[in-house]
Amino acid sequence: MLLLGGGLGLVAGMWTGLSRAGFAVGTGPAAHHGVLMTLGFLGTLVALERAVAYRAGWAYLAPASSGAAVVWLLAGGPVAGSGLLFGVAGTLVVVVYVRTWVIHREPYLVLMGLGGVASVVAALLWSVGVSPIRLAPTLAGFVVLTIVGERLELSRLRRPSRGATRRLLVAVATFVAGVVLSWSLNGAGLIVGGVGLLATTAWFARNDVARVTIRLPGLPRFAAVCMLAGYLWLAVGGALWIALGTRGGGALIFDAAVHAVFLGFVLSMVMGHAPIILPAVLRVVLPYRPVVWLPLVLLHLTVGVRVAADLAGSTWVRGVSAAGNVAALVSFIVVTIALGYRERDPSPRATARHRSRTPMEGGITL
Repeated sequence: MLLLGGGLGLVAGMWTGLSRAGFAVGTGPAAHHGVLMTLGFLGTLVALERAVAYRAGWAYLAPASSGAAVVWLLAGGPVAGSGLLFGVAGTLVVVVYVRTWVIHREPYLVLMGLGGVASVVAALLWSVGVSPIRLAPTLAGFVVLTIVGERLELSRLRRPSRGATRRLLVAVATFVAGVVLSWSLNGAGLIVGGVGLLATTAWFARNDVARVTIRLPGLPRFAAVCMLAGYLWLAVGGALWIALGTRGGGALIFDAAVHAVFLGFVLSMVMGHAPIILPAVLRVVLPYRPVVWLPLVLLHLTVGVRVAADLAGSTWVRGVSAAGNVAALVSFIVVTIALGYRERDPSPRATARHRSRTPMEGGITL
């Protein structure tokens, strides 16, 4: 049931995204599209996974709170109430990270914790009237830091040296500095944050375990392609952040810079990790089938068209590509439900057997 809040955030995010792209689907809370997709959908997904992994009853208050925030917003409640609920959810997730760090003291937990802090800051600023557009770098901080922390954890399979780990932390610190700077000097913050994104991408292009697992068939190769394609879009996003901060630009350039990160990078990572996240959270078997490539290919094709249309100044093509983005997400949902339904076996023992025989390229977070 707790996952339904995130699902509602995803549906509302797609609905408002189409509205913002010019389709007559009803406006709804269109101005809050970015918050619904990040804090509503992704925030609930992260909070639920963390609660499942931590195995403490109180931790489930985080996904419950973020799901309630989505319902509150769609019901027409004041933004302040929804922002407060998102803030509570993010705070609880940060507490989970801190309590886990006390035991393990690993740098990837620090990065994930900083991502959680970014979600809390974004929620509270949004609740007092700061627009989601202004908060885009901070919302990006939440998802990017969460994913980078997860990938750093998995990079231990290749045993990066201490020097390599320090280089990643410097790159991430540059990105964080850009996010913080964007609160007062948006242009300078975008430039610094973009440099951090490019440096982070370069590190993972050299060190991510996906470089190895892409040689394996089935799920490992699919997940690896998701990771590597996502890094390509993260690099594009970093370059666009620098260009936007240096020369400025209109709404279409901003659209390209934002969606290269949030669609191309983040959703590619979500698709790659879904075969691991959902069995762990829902206790369902989600087998690998070649059909899973369809949503992934559609996602990257439509993101590519969207970014190209933005750079070319074509509002019409950008609108069509936005519909393609939604089609990619809908096909991903349909394929996931269909595979889970065909192989459903809700017993914990069956799910454990499935996880043990599935090549796990990717963890169980974003």
